[in-house]
Amino acid sequence: MDRESQFPRVSVFMPVYNAEQYLNESIDSILNQTYSDFEFVIVNDGSTDKSAEVIKSYTDKRIRFIENPRNIGLIASLNIGLETCRGDYIVRMDQDDISLPTRIEKQVRFMDENPEYGLIGCWFEDFGEEIPTKEVRYSSD
Repeated sequence: MDRESQFPRVSVFMPVYNAEQYLNESIDSILNQTYSDFEFVIVNDGSTDKSAEVIKSYTDKRIRFIENPRNIGLIASLNIGLETCRGDYIVRMDQDDISLPTRIEKQVRFMDENPEYGLIGCWFEDFGEEIPTKEVRYSSD
């Protein structure tokens, strides 16, 4: 059996800590992608809210759930998740983000067509009722 038949092309990776209010929308936005050859690695970093229950309520076989027995912090959780990812590409997701349906498809296409790139990002848009506004000033000093 070759690697391509054993592993998904993409690993979507999301660390989670006390994010129950955002998780359904965030997880749904990944599971509803137009690109489907991925695993979804979710590391619950010892959440004290109902984050683990929300994640466990999903039955999608692409989800790989890892639960830290206690909170060890973002960086340690990132390292655990990265060691677990099996895809050729890793798509990083934050627990309170919502991805547009074509995000992964567009990113995979770009990476396939531009092998000289090792890392890409994407644009974001704030949304919701409590969007903080802040003034950003740039200095030429």
